[in-house]
Amino acid sequence: MCFGSPAWKLRQGPGPVRSPGSTASLPGERRTSVERARRQVSFPILVPTVLGRPGDVAVSDGGRVVSLIYRRAPHGQLRIDEFAGHLDQVYFEKIVHLASVTEVRVNGAKALWIKGPQVLVYITRDGVTAVASTRLTTGNTLIWGTRQVALRLEGNVSQTAALAIASSAR
Repeated sequence: MCFGSPAWKLRQGPGPVRSPGSTASLPGERRTSVERARRQVSFPILVPTVLGRPGDVAVSDGGRVVSLIYRRAPHGQLRIDEFAGHLDQVYFEKIVHLASVTEVRVNGAKALWIKGPQVLVYITRDGVTAVASTRLTTGNTLIWGTRQVALRLEGNVSQTAALAIASSAR
């Protein structure tokens, strides 16, 4: 069973294997700073003002993805993956239990709140399928976007806190 639009598809399936503390990377991931990452990508990198500077930053897929990693956020470990293009141009397929998906709003735009861990299937710039399970925690995920950037926040964070973090991204 699928849920969603061409921007994202949610597929019901068994939950992923737990991977607490894992920081599995996306294809071609390289560590850098926010300042260097901004010079390497063609889209604005949004940093949540409520979280401040991330502990780690990574650029992957030839500059198509930037990851902000917060190891000591007020809500525990968090990871925000930012993808070039708005959600209509980025394809995500999530394998989740559909009962745990809720449509929410971030700054007036549609977003998805996914409770619990799931598997992310990401299509790289070269059209290759990359599978990444929950990378930091067995927590929750918020997916939202702007006109230029699609974002994915993952961590042991409540829906209320995730929406506040997303709303503060500038």
